[in-house]
Parts: sequence; structure tokens; C-alpha cells
Amino acid sequence: MALDAARNQAVLSAYDRRAGTMGGLYLLNLRSLDAPAVAAIPLATGLRPAGIDLRVEPDGARSLLAISRQEDGSATVERYRLDGATLTHQDTTAGPLLCRANDVAFLNGERFLFTSSHGGCGWGAVIQDNVLGGRHGFVGLVENDHARVLVDGIGFANGLLPDPSHDRLTVAATREEALLVYPLSDPQAPPRRIAVPGGPDNLTMAPDGRLLVALHPSPVRLALHRYGWPGGAAAPTRVAAVGPAGTEILLDEDGRRFSAATVALSWNGRLIVGSVTAPGLLVCGEVASGATGSSAPAGPPATR
Repeated sequence: MALDAARNQAVLSAYDRRAGTMGGLYLLNLRSLDAPAVAAIPLATGLRPAGIDLRVEPDGARSLLAISRQEDGSATVERYRLDGATLTHQDTTAGPLLCRANDVAFLNGERFLFTSSHGGCGWGAVIQDNVLGGRHGFVGLVENDHARVLVDGIGFANGLLPDPSHDRLTVAATREEALLVYPLSDPQAPPRRIAVPGGPDNLTMAPDGRLLVALHPSPVRLALHRYGWPGGAAAPTRVAAVGPAGTEILLDEDGRRFSAATVALSWNGRLIVGSVTAPGLLVCGEVASGATGSSAPAGPPATR
């Protein structure tokens, strides 16, 4: 999910990974969350999109990046312009470094970063990390249509969030159960590690400046659920807010209502949660501390 708070909307990236069917990009009117029917408009179909990022250009236009996974196992990064509910394709970035691309983020109008969960293409790279415990995930930089590795040695590089105003780049290292914080001006410097209670997935920024992190408390249960294997009817959902004062758990459920949260964003006092397998979104209210989220989510009538 990519939030456009100024326009009270979000762009969603979705496809059925179990069935392998095509999905697409959708525009969600956040004001419709209180309406009897939630308005999600298809922007682009026939895709297998993964991570996305939205940027507000100096002229007010919206640019969108989306990782698009291909049937042959490769991936590209597609750039679009969003005008109202019309998405116009502008450019495609391709290359071997993108085959395991996971998330993507603008650095500026021309350059962007991406994460790669593994160090290479094919099942050999998957076995090396997933089975043998290797750490070969990396963050890549694309500039002038050329991709290169910026920092590597990450245990399943997942969500990322650059913050140029504070000279930092935060990367979710899922298999390390940690956030890695690099100086943007010197990404080769040793990162600051923030341990989190689970494998971190996508990252977003809350209005109070904290990071909202979707977490996977049990890698085994996540794998069983993700692939529809026996014992995988549900996987836990956990969302935390991470800031200078520490980590606050906002949502912690066993997954029977909403499994395997992969992303959370804050809007208008609500926590909106997406999942790798759920057919919709979970919407929770605001906790008393002022953090946007819920350790006691709203009951079914207030949940979509």
C-alpha cells in the first residue's frame, strides 16, 4: 500500500499468489471506509505487482513505482503517472539484479532504491538463504536506468524506507528479525540494528514520525499459510510502531480473523492493514496513547 494522505487515498498492490493469477494496482478512496461499500478502482490489471511507492512531484503530479513480477521468474520496475483515477505508464526498468526485487522507494524524481530478498535468481539462491541460513539479500540503487548493489549481506531484505531529511535508510531484514538503519550519505557504514518481535515486512511512516512495521512472529506458520500447506489455515498478524522510545505493539492476533499482515499504514486515526493472503483489508481504530493502531481492534461491524 502507498498512502496519498493529501488526497485521502491509497494505491494498493494485489494479486493471488497461491493461485498464480494476475492482479493489479487499485486506487482506494479512504473516505469510503465508513461507507456501506468501499470504493477501490482498478488502475492497471494483468499484473503480478509487489512493492510500490508513490511520490508527489514539485508540480503536484503523482508518480508511482511498482515492482512487476513476470512468469519467467524475472521482475521489472514500472513507472507510472497518476492523474485522478487514470494511471499512465511511463517507463520500465529491467535487469538481472531485479529478479528477486521485493520493495521499491523513490530517492528523488530520477533515482530509486529497491530491495532484493536473495542474492541471485533461481532456486539455488533460495536454498542458500532459506535452507542454509545465508544472508545475501541486498539494497539496490537505480540511476540513469542502471541498477547496482548499494549494500548487501542482509537476511531477506524486505521493506525499505529512505528518509533523506534525517540521512537514514531503514531496511527490514526479515530473517534477522531486525530493522537495519544505514546513513544514506554513507550506506557502506555499519548499520544500527533495531531488534523487533518478529520478522519485519513492509515499512511505512506514522504521523508521529514512528515506523509502522508489519511483523511475522512465526516464519514456519507463515510459510505453511502462504503456500496453503497442512497446518497453515492461519498465520499470526502483528503490527508495531518503532521509535526513539522503543517498540509498541499495536495489533497482535492469532490470525484466525486476519492472517499474515504484510503492511500497515496510518490514516485519520486508523490503522489499515494488508496481508499476503487475505481477500481484503483490516481497519482498526485509534488506541488511547495516541498511536494509530489497535491492541484491541474494533469489533466486526467496524472492520472491513
